[in-house]
Amino acid sequence: MCPVRYYNMIRSKNPTYDLRVKMVQHAIEHGIRDAARAFQCSRNTVRKWLRRYRQDGLRGLVDRSRAPHSCPHKLSPEDEKLILRHARRVPHFSAKRLRDEFELSYGVASIARVKRENGLSRKRKKKYQKKNDLRAIKQAYRPFRRFQMDLKYLDDIPNYFTAMEELGLPRYQYTVRELATGAQFLSYADSISTTYAEMTVRRLLGHLRRYGIDLSEVDIQTDNGAEFEGRVVRYRKRGFVHTIEKVLGASHTYIPPGCKNANADVESVHATIEADFFDLERFSSRTDFFAKINTYQLYYNLAHPITTRGDQTPLESLRNKDPTLDPRIFMLLPCDLDRTLRNAEVGHHLPDLPASGAPTRTAREYRRFAGNLPASERRRYQSGEVAAGARPGPSASSLLR
Repeated sequence: MCPVRYYNMIRSKNPTYDLRVKMVQHAIEHGIRDAARAFQCSRNTVRKWLRRYRQDGLRGLVDRSRAPHSCPHKLSPEDEKLILRHARRVPHFSAKRLRDEFELSYGVASIARVKRENGLSRKRKKKYQKKNDLRAIKQAYRPFRRFQMDLKYLDDIPNYFTAMEELGLPRYQYTVRELATGAQFLSYADSISTTYAEMTVRRLLGHLRRYGIDLSEVDIQTDNGAEFEGRVVRYRKRGFVHTIEKVLGASHTYIPPGCKNANADVESVHATIEADFFDLERFSSRTDFFAKINTYQLYYNLAHPITTRGDQTPLESLRNKDPTLDPRIFMLLPCDLDRTLRNAEVGHHLPDLPASGAPTRTAREYRRFAGNLPASERRRYQSGEVAAGARPGPSASSLLR
């Protein structure tokens, strides 16, 4: 029977070492033959560990390295210096690429070992490290120069869907997020439309211009959705992109197709607003909805600390980065795009849209309307310069400016 108890073996941090200690002690007390019989091994095994114990003490019972003492085919110091010289010139090259590009006669494993031993191996960054690097880049942006824009579907939120159907609340959210401070600016509509996307961006850029922002330095990034004209093959002299670049003088960028994480900032704020607002609030009417979303946007832009911006609120980030910029730039409240479009004169002083709910006029009413005008205005209608029945008032562009 082995003189080592099972309980002592499982509690040991190094059972092999403890077993050798017991075997050597048994051999010293009872002899080599008896130790070989008790530990069920050969006498040469007992002699080996007893000899090592007498030479080095307890340290002799620890496993020794089995690596060869010499390696005839190992690279010489001159060869390693050559590899290191090339590797330091192009640190991003792999061992195989170094061998192929510089026509080295060494094996890939040898080149990789030399790079590894000298700290030149390129470690793949973790996801959180990439995020931290991108956050540092975004924090270096000048405030209110770079924006991401996206559309959020509201009809897939369970806590909001019933109220949306019963009270006629907005179905879609047009979101614009500023990258340097993390602020968000919202607009709402009942349908997806390029017109609504254009209204949102025209309203935002006009607001920035009033606060002294040079629109030539502003860039708005969107995905390739149809509402942002991402599927338009030919350039059009109207619409979303034309308004940004040609009318207002800013720049527009599409994210690469299939690369949704390129718009990650605005996507993350969508998750935040769903949890902080739509899942918590209850609404009694469309007016009540806009009163509450106005309060939420003001809270987010002025008092909500953002983890990715160093736990600072957008207002604090603006003060730290550009204290000369007026903080009232955050005061662009959410917009009801449907109501704005209904109340605006559409096109070149045309009558109200039929979809706006306004009563249509007959030809007789048009003539009566024109007959009550001064002679100068009547000539304008007769010449076709102004459509008959149009009511004087501000244009759509002036309301959205």
